[in-house]
Amino acid sequence: MTSRRGPVRPWLRLLVFLVAVGGTVVCARWAAQRYDDVTAYRHASVCHGTAQHGCLVPTTGTVTDRSKDESCTTDSDGVEHCTTTYHLRVRLRGQSQWLDVGAGTYAEAHPGDLADLRTWHGTVVRMTVRGHAETYPSPASDSMAWRLSGAWLFLGVALWAAASGRLTALAAVRGLGWLWLTFPFYALVHGILLGDASDLVLGVLFGALGTAWLIFVRER
Repeated sequence: MTSRRGPVRPWLRLLVFLVAVGGTVVCARWAAQRYDDVTAYRHASVCHGTAQHGCLVPTTGTVTDRSKDESCTTDSDGVEHCTTTYHLRVRLRGQSQWLDVGAGTYAEAHPGDLADLRTWHGTVVRMTVRGHAETYPSPASDSMAWRLSGAWLFLGVALWAAASGRLTALAAVRGLGWLWLTFPFYALVHGILLGDASDLVLGVLFGALGTAWLIFVRER
């Protein structure tokens, strides 16, 4: 029987390694497909006349409801900080959905107002109501984030199986540093591929913290 402190059996390590490598490749390929979708969205033009595949479809919706949520946190000095988020419910082609909006849009828009919408593959990516415009990311962008994160985690398991194979190493303190690096990895790749400066800054910041954790933290 394999000791919890010792490496798992060689055949099991090999099996885990092969599965993890396969998972890394599959997630990376899926992420590449989503990257193509995001790029196509960024270069898409508004449809004219008959809707064509890959263009932004202009349509009209109706505001049916409004809501706002407030979340509060208290800092170490006992000072409460609150953040308010605003939402409009819009009916489009017989279906309703809630869309996040800014404070200005929320203040001006009321039930019954018409909203000029643009959709991408059936998802609202832009809304204009009473002169206020709101934009929303392509749904492919979120899928790309999950798939890049999956590739990073599978890569970590593959490296563990190849270099260690000890069960205790999976829950070790340094392992938390690898998990921490999941977000920086996505942010850096996303920022480089799509030219997003904010993602690059966040990726460098969180990546430096995670790398420092891996280098300087020692197991007890």
